Order: sequence, then structure tokens, then C-alpha cells
Amino acid sequence: MIGSKVFGIEDQARFAALTGDYNPMHMDPIAARRTMAGAPVVHGMHTLLWLLDKIGASNTHIDNVTTIKSSFRRMVYVGDEVDANIVRHTGKLLRAQARVDGVEVVTLVIGLGLPLPASPEELPLSPLNEPPLYQGGPADLTLEDMEQRWGRVLFATDPANMEREFPDAARLLGRGRVGALGCSTYLVGMIVPGLHSLYSGLDLRLISETTSANELHFAVRSIDRRFRGVKLAIRGGGLSGFLDTFSRGAPVSQPPIVELVKHVSPTEFEGSVALIVGGSRGLGELTAKLVAAGGSRVIITYARGKADADKLTAEINDSGGKCEAIALDVRQDLDQQLKSLNVAPTHVYYFATPTIAKRKSGLCSRARLDEFNEFYVHGFLRLVEACLRRNADGIAVFYPSSVYVQSRPDNMTEYAMSKAGGEILCRDITEYLPKVRILCERLPRVATDQTASLMSPADSALSVMLPIIRKLYLRASATG
Repeated sequence: MIGSKVFGIEDQARFAALTGDYNPMHMDPIAARRTMAGAPVVHGMHTLLWLLDKIGASNTHIDNVTTIKSSFRRMVYVGDEVDANIVRHTGKLLRAQARVDGVEVVTLVIGLGLPLPASPEELPLSPLNEPPLYQGGPADLTLEDMEQRWGRVLFATDPANMEREFPDAARLLGRGRVGALGCSTYLVGMIVPGLHSLYSGLDLRLISETTSANELHFAVRSIDRRFRGVKLAIRGGGLSGFLDTFSRGAPVSQPPIVELVKHVSPTEFEGSVALIVGGSRGLGELTAKLVAAGGSRVIITYARGKADADKLTAEINDSGGKCEAIALDVRQDLDQQLKSLNVAPTHVYYFATPTIAKRKSGLCSRARLDEFNEFYVHGFLRLVEACLRRNADGIAVFYPSSVYVQSRPDNMTEYAMSKAGGEILCRDITEYLPKVRILCERLPRVATDQTASLMSPADSALSVMLPIIRKLYLRASATG
């Protein structure tokens, strides 16, 4: 190991100021939770430049770099400790990687030797009379918008400032090339693909640059519509080659309540009080709108997304429904948090969840399992008991399990184990707490923020949740 670093929020702010990449996936905890990451992630380029800096510091004799090829394999979350490692070093190449908890997050291959001849695909420079592109905020583009997009962007800061941040990387590559790498994250995160981008890798060669070193020329070379891949050709600052990126697609939006009233009778859920934990977005948001449209009084909870909760509350109340929002953390004292309610819930929907898609090491991470259990097992039981203390007549509860309990993708072991534990808990609650009627259903993959990926799920949230809501109300009515 040649170095380690914990990337904090201060590092994020400093790197964003140096590069101009203020994509909310990196900078805004509330916006980031509505992405597949679920929480703010470190710029991939930040990790790569730090890795190059560590390589330069540990190998002061390297001065013949010709190519750089890198892949951003896993997301690095703010607060992660990253280790830098050189895997192999010969006369022709140097292989290195960055790891978090033993998991490879960035791979790097540096070509060494004589300069390579120009590629026939090398990007021609944009006309200098074309004004450089500038984006005050990240561009929100469709794939059609990205087709044949080209131009040039200016470095956000003088390369000397990048050199001060990454001095040994600048010695290894040259300060202009470090500046160009920093500019590439601005290009990807702010220009194209822009707002919903993922920077997945690069394949670049070092060239002698005759134009201004403080700008990057680019053109979209190809778009893979199936996987939403966008390949960019770049040239500038002493670098030429290609960037591999993806467009994630916009965060999932649930239908407005004015559309949902078409699917629900206005008195279908009348007389009930629905507490929807995690109700500010996703399936919780959809459930809140549906039960409110059916005449239920609604209480939604949020952990961090107060703005989302306030917006949903206003939407429901403006439509003639009844809704209020409270802050609630299922890991804390729930009696204390629920004491502000002036009405007892009759129905409870439990959508509390931690970040799902975090990287892990090994077959089963105890820390990840403990985190899931705190939400899906212990937190759920605490909530049921707290709600029962407020309504001695009994409550009806929906617990969302997952089809992943039976058939799961890679890296979902802890999630599946915890949901399976929640299912067992539901059966025991039904046996030992007769005033609690629980409906536990294994949900398919549906379109929500954290389950969204580069390939869209097939099941719509409405088609999944409305039958479940009706089933819970029928079950509660049938059992008194």
C-alpha cells in the first residue's frame, strides 16, 4: 500500500471548486438519496487523481508516461477510507488500484515508453471562434439531446491550482494534463451526459498540445441506447482519447394525486388513519397519495427529506385530502417521536430503509447486515410496539419484503437475510400480539429511486401497491 485517505465533505467541496463539477450526486445529500447510490459519492476523478498523486510520490523516477487507462468500478462514499496500491510495475506499464475495505473501486493502467503515433480517430479541435460551453448547473439532457453534441469547455481553474492539490500527479503527467483530467469530470458531470451522469472510465494518451492548455474539446462519438452508454472523444491540455460514461435517466417520479384519484374510490379508505414511515418519496409517497385519495387521514414520516415531505403534504391537502408530516428515525426512541400526534394510527406502512446499494467486501458483511437489521427487524418491531401503545384497539401493518429473499442478484446477501428475518418476525408478531394484523408481501422490483438502474424495472409501482393497500384494508375490516 502506498497511501490511504478518508474522503470527507470538505474534500468534496474543494474538488468541486477546482473542477467545476457540482453534480448533486456528489454534493447534495438529499438529491443523492434519489439516485442509485442513495448517498453522496466521491467524484471518480478525485479518487483517480489522488491515486496518481500517490503513485507519483512513491515513484519519483517515472517520467515516460504515454497512456492512461482507468475504470471507476465501484462507488466511493463520502467518509470511506481509500487505500492506494501498486499491483505491477514493469518497464512498459504500471498497474495500480484503489480499494475500500479490500474491494477494488478504481483500476489504473499507465503505459510507459516512447510516445505513440496519433490515432486515426483522434478528435479534431473545435473552431476557436465557437464560444466555450458553460453550464451554471448540470444539464438535464435526453439521449436525443446528446447525439452529435460537441464543443469545448474551459478549465474551471488555472492548472497551477490543480498542481498544488495534486503535486506528484502533476510531476508525473504535467500540470496541464492534471487540469485536463479535472476538466473531464466537469464535462461529464455538468455538460454531457450532465445531471444524471455516471463517469465509468477513460482511455487516454499523452500528446503535445499546441493550443491553449486550459480548455478541453469534445464530441459525442456513440450512444448505446440499451444501456444508456455515452462515449465521448476528447482532446486538450495534452491529452487525447475517450471517456466512457452512462446516463442514468431521471429519478423516478410517482404519479400526481390528480391522476391517482382515477384508480381509487373517494371513500374506499374512509375512517382510517395511515402512518406511512418513509412516506416522503418512492413507494411511501405513492401509498400516501393512494390512501389519501381514498379518504384516509395520512401521516407521513421523513428522516432527512423535509422538503419532499412538505411538498407531498401540500399536494395532498390542496387536493382535498388530509395529510401531515413528522420527522422520524426508527433507530431512536419512537414513543418520544410519536408523542406529537393527536390521533392514533389504525394502519401502518413501513418503508424505512438504509442505503441499499453500498459496496461491500467478502461474502457477508457483518456491518451491512447489522445496518439492515436495525431498519428491517429491530426498527420495525419498535415501531409496531410504539403504535400499539397508542392504539390499544389494534393496528393493521404492511411490511414490504422482497423477491430477493428467494432469488437475489450479486451483493444482496445481507439485504435478503435481513428481509427474511423480517418475515419471520412478522409471523411471530401475529402469533404473540393478536391486536396486530400484519400483511407481509414480497415485492417485485419496481420503479423507485434506489432500485432504479441503467435498465428499467418492468413492474409499475401503482400496479403493485394498490392491490396490497386494498388487501390490508380488507384484512383489517374482516378481523375487526
